[in-house]
Amino acid sequence: MIQVTEVARKKIEALKKDQEAQKKTEIEGLRLTMKGSASKIEYGLAFVEAGKRKADDVITEADGLKIFMEPRDASFLEEVKIDFISTLDQTGFKVENPKTALPTPAVPESAADLDNPEAKAIKHLLDTEINPSVASHGGVITLVGVRDHVAYLRLGGGCHGCGSAEVTLKQGVIVAIKKAVPEIVDVLDVTDHAGGKNPYFVAHR
Repeated sequence: MIQVTEVARKKIEALKKDQEAQKKTEIEGLRLTMKGSASKIEYGLAFVEAGKRKADDVITEADGLKIFMEPRDASFLEEVKIDFISTLDQTGFKVENPKTALPTPAVPESAADLDNPEAKAIKHLLDTEINPSVASHGGVITLVGVRDHVAYLRLGGGCHGCGSAEVTLKQGVIVAIKKAVPEIVDVLDVTDHAGGKNPYFVAHR
């Protein structure tokens, strides 16, 4: 069952009235779309004018609001929650989908040891090079531990839940760590990004 928060519903109703007044046409509902892969999905929202629905649309209702979906996407979107957020950094609709949420990697208990040479080298790199850089965006990266040449990191501040976190890790942090500490074979992000203030998927910024 698709959920629409009260904040999102009020925003949708306000936008709906504006568009109906401007185009002098009735809005029948909202189209929900998705594209991408399980690791990176983008959601879209658009109004559907009366008489312009597709013949094969799958239609559901969320407290009276009609939502239209492509048949191929319907089964993946049936449990989403549509919210609207407004912060200093982002403003727009946020779509949360439990079916596409990726599990957060578990941290092995023995990874808590931060006194081994690899961990010390990574901590030094974070303190002297990486964190001073991400601090300009209000972020911070913490080393949780190292086990079997795998480093476990947790992102905080502006990096927590940020849509650019994956790019920052892959193109910057991971490369820097592996270059500085060649013994490291992998770097895992154990942050619960779904709980961050800045969501991964925002339709409009």
